Amino acid sequence: MKKILFTLFIGMSFIGCSNNDDDNTVQQTNPVNTQYFHVPNWIIGSYKISGTSTSYFIFEDDDFILVTPYTSYKTVLEQAKSAGQTAKVDETITDTDYNFVITAGASSGSYKFKKISATKIQWINGINNITLDKE
Repeated sequence: MKKILFTLFIGMSFIGCSNNDDDNTVQQTNPVNTQYFHVPNWIIGSYKISGTSTSYFIFEDDDFILVTPYTSYKTVLEQAKSAGQTAKVDETITDTDYNFVITAGASSGSYKFKKISATKIQWINGINNITLDKE
């Protein structure tokens, strides 16, 4: 009985093996483009804190940028995603409000902006509200 089982085991091991070497096959994976930000048209542009000449935020149709130190949150999210980490933006968009929470890896941050006029917005940051002028 042991000889039969041993013979079957040896036979099965040859059946499961193949001389095909799949390691030489080059596979191309196209990057998946994810649009994290869906910035409303009314806020797109560059903004500075009222009364100063220094740019502070830039809103592009698919990115949110902190000017100093320069941080493109789209790039931060893409880097987190490529590292296999969480990368998402939860947005609330109305005709006068643009609020979002950015999650990149284990870090997250929230931003709230309110439209005051066609050239002014208010950054509601939890400490005080800062008026920003469109450049």
